Amino acid sequence: MKKIKKTIRNIVFRYHSLSILKKFLLAPLFGLILVLPFYIFIFLNMLEMKQSVNSVNNELMPLQEISFNNILLLEKIVNEMNSAVSAKEVEWIDDSNKNADKIRENLNIYIDSSYKKEIKESITAFNNYYQTVKEVSAKIIQNNQCYTNIENDTKVLVQNYNEIDGLFKSLKLQIKNDIEKNFNSLYCNTNFILFNGNFIFSIWFFISTLIIFLVYRDIKYKIKRIVDDSKEIARGDVDFEKRLCIVSYDELGQIVKSINIFINKLHKSHEELSDAKKELDALYITDRLTNVFNRVKIDEILDTELKKKKRYDHTCSVILIDIDYFKLVNDTHGHLVGDSILKEFADILKESIRDTDYVGRWGGEEFIIVCPQTDQNGALSLAEHLRSKIEESHFTTAGKKTASFGIATCTDQDSAQSIIDNADKALYRAKGGGRNQVVCYQSLLV
Repeated sequence: MKKIKKTIRNIVFRYHSLSILKKFLLAPLFGLILVLPFYIFIFLNMLEMKQSVNSVNNELMPLQEISFNNILLLEKIVNEMNSAVSAKEVEWIDDSNKNADKIRENLNIYIDSSYKKEIKESITAFNNYYQTVKEVSAKIIQNNQCYTNIENDTKVLVQNYNEIDGLFKSLKLQIKNDIEKNFNSLYCNTNFILFNGNFIFSIWFFISTLIIFLVYRDIKYKIKRIVDDSKEIARGDVDFEKRLCIVSYDELGQIVKSINIFINKLHKSHEELSDAKKELDALYITDRLTNVFNRVKIDEILDTELKKKKRYDHTCSVILIDIDYFKLVNDTHGHLVGDSILKEFADILKESIRDTDYVGRWGGEEFIIVCPQTDQNGALSLAEHLRSKIEESHFTTAGKKTASFGIATCTDQDSAQSIIDNADKALYRAKGGGRNQVVCYQSLLV
């Protein structure tokens, strides 16, 4: 019995070690002359199938990856331009040159591919869009977001963006369809070979037919798995934890190996894109100078806390902070020193607030702290602590500085705008009362 099992294992191992062509040649051992023309046909089709797979691996798959990258890079450029306009920093506009050059590089790599026409159109449309967005962004910043032709310029910019975005997505879709066509062609050609081979071999005696059937079932199973998993990749539904596990040392084994290598590369690219997306998300909600939250994030936090107030009756307070006589710092020492003061000021706030509080830059030299589940007394205590901390600190070049604080505690009737307005009124009173002090809005109502 052991000898029989060992013999079967050896036969199976030798079978898996054979190439596809040799597996089919097992039956022709009993009728080589009869089936020789058929095997020549098989050989030619296998070369065509291999060429089709090489086309997918060497051109279509890399092109699809580049198409994904270009779409993401285009979004990065849009976000960087929006950040430059929001911050009113003309110098930031050139930060997107690196991403623009990467898009051009990606497209130029395949300028001589079968998608030459589409890639040339994409390059022309992208250069047109990028030149327009840089010019319009610079105009908006230089004219303080308001000039005569802003509406027409914006309309042209949107049209240019829609054109390049459409071209990128169209190219990605076309590549996806071509990949599916290649794999469908592989599947159809293979089935054509196998079914016709089954018809020819059916005229043979029983042993030849049995061998053909077993080879047919084995190869079809493997090819179907390869095609199904490859279609998932083409649709973007690939499971990065999944790998093809087909025990075979023939051409199909090489195809499986190539697909697994591509999945590994795609997995790495996906992780890099995910990391890049996290970085973009962080840039979207963070003030680039001080590394605290910007107004976008603070507005979102305020909205959330007000909803908690209405649903769970959780109180919430807002503290507006203004650096006293900050304009004098800029006028005396220059804007670089002013920026340094803002960074140091933000660091003091971040180090001194509680873990549950949120600090952000509201604009210029104004900062804001959102204090969840904090009543007026709690906010007043925190503000006094911050005021003392700032007063005791020594700032680079500028030396000692102070700050004024305005506090507002939300009520059931408050909106995000009203609570900010209330805190601003309190801050105005603090500045008008001599600065370096804390004023609560509720105390103004008494």
